[in-house]
Amino acid sequence: MRINLLLLLALAGQLSAQGNYTPGQSYFGTDEYIEYIPGTLPLLLSAPHGGEKTPASIPDRDCSGCSYVNDFNTQELGRALAQALYERSGCYPHLVMNRLHRRKLDANRDLEEAADGNPNAEQAWTEFHTFMETARTQIGQTFGKGFYVDLHGHGHSIQRLELGYLHTKTELQLPDSVLNLAPYPTDNSIRKLSAANPNNLSHAELLRGALSLGALLHQRGYPAVPSPADPFPDADEDYFNGGYNTNRYGSYNGGVLDGVQIECNRNGIRDNLSNVERFADSLAVSLLQYLQMHYFGPQAPEWCTASAVAAPHTHGAPQFLKIYPNPASDYLVLEKNGQAQAPLQLLLFNFSGGLIQSLPLDAPQTRIALPRAQFPAGLYHYQLFLGGKSLQSGSISVL
Repeated sequence: MRINLLLLLALAGQLSAQGNYTPGQSYFGTDEYIEYIPGTLPLLLSAPHGGEKTPASIPDRDCSGCSYVNDFNTQELGRALAQALYERSGCYPHLVMNRLHRRKLDANRDLEEAADGNPNAEQAWTEFHTFMETARTQIGQTFGKGFYVDLHGHGHSIQRLELGYLHTKTELQLPDSVLNLAPYPTDNSIRKLSAANPNNLSHAELLRGALSLGALLHQRGYPAVPSPADPFPDADEDYFNGGYNTNRYGSYNGGVLDGVQIECNRNGIRDNLSNVERFADSLAVSLLQYLQMHYFGPQAPEWCTASAVAAPHTHGAPQFLKIYPNPASDYLVLEKNGQAQAPLQLLLFNFSGGLIQSLPLDAPQTRIALPRAQFPAGLYHYQLFLGGKSLQSGSISVL
């Protein structure tokens, strides 16, 4: 499905926030240089450097210090991530992609550098950011908050994800006690989250603590900086800390979205489409967990059913077991409801897939309290079985 951008702009002020578009369908700007796939999640994705179109009507950019290298397979990653999020949650994110090669347009720069004075490139740049603003407005009107991810690819020697929150590597090298002091909690792209988050985490904890995005990705097998395992880049290591889009659409300037630039290494992530899809699924799980933990709570109201995050493949299934509080800080309580039968078996896994505990839930027991001290801080996945049949699954976090 396609719609002309001028028509979109003419209707934008008259139509309701969610009424303009069909989620999951593609809408295009002029000559299909820019593509927007609207969604219903409070999540905005962009891929500004993955396009391949090289129209003769737009000359190659020729500006001092400009970058022209494309980010290999990042547009494919954006599409795979959107699909994985849909499969995991039943909801689409908002996705905006620049389909022009970076030689023609850099959609992660200000207009002057992005288009190098060419009117056709300037129009494409305007359309890219019009779609971005449209998506941000819809998320803000519907949820009041959300998250933004700008997808990129780096060619640095260290094969790890680089998460850019607008902090320089010199700033990230500061101890947590300093990072938590002014001006650092307000000079970044997750400023809104640092000011108020449901787990009362400090700014440094949000950047590289046990419940940070870097921690979630590392637990799924993708090393990331900053994270608990890799809290900052060393002085002699390359690192991208975020760019124009992260500054504009994150909360640095007080917007409704927090944001991060994810610079993806090539090996194991972007080198082939199988790895793209594998990483996209892990990133989708991590982002849904991140939204759940830091923005919308265990039930994640209004944007997907609670089971969409806790048990992606069991929409509408009865809940035989309640596990609370989530996140857990003192005790983890397991409570069976009246539908539960015996013998039930609960398997608890870490997010690398390792089995942590196997707990039989006998018939007389309706409620079990497990001390939080039994579990290291982090995220866990559980599965509930009856006679070898999986009844329920979900995710829990331990502070």
